[in-house]
Amino acid sequence: MEALQMARRALRLEWVSIGWIIIEATGALWAGVQAHSVALTGFGADSLIELLSAGILVQRLTLQVRGGDAETVEAAEHRAARWAAGLLGLLALYLVGAAAWELFGHLHETASPLGMILATVSVALMVWLARSKRVLGQTLGSAALQADAAESVVCAWMAATALVSLAANWAFHWTWVDPLAALLIAYWVVREAREAWEEAHEE
Repeated sequence: MEALQMARRALRLEWVSIGWIIIEATGALWAGVQAHSVALTGFGADSLIELLSAGILVQRLTLQVRGGDAETVEAAEHRAARWAAGLLGLLALYLVGAAAWELFGHLHETASPLGMILATVSVALMVWLARSKRVLGQTLGSAALQADAAESVVCAWMAATALVSLAANWAFHWTWVDPLAALLIAYWVVREAREAWEEAHEE
């Protein structure tokens, strides 16, 4: 009974994650385009890709709550992981290319109060979600939930990187920070892509 309650709590956390990711992705992409911020746009695009893994985990936890067999979901999880790895790889290429374009002076970031608010809220929320998911994942013995907790940590780091970039531009007009932040986010994206690829090829 306790395990069932924990699974239900984990499911609620995932729905909170999905709800916020939708808000985060929509706001970050819009604000990133408006501010010509490669870092903020990349952060928003990565959030969209995270919806894949969050959706699969919701299916997994729903089956666990209902006492169903997870074999079908595991197969879908592998397919989703392959798609995620490919999309993340493309995103990393975009970030590197766009950062280089910006560094050579073809684009200049402008201030984005909305982007700063979204990034600040995302850092705080993702840290809380990561801690909660990690505890529940250990209690339930769920590697998938613990992996999702790790993804929330990465999301928090990405948000913090975007926030530093936006704050530096707002306070000091350091437009060169944005492409450097985009390259740092590209590093996190490559890590996510590698982990997704490894997960897709697990037996």
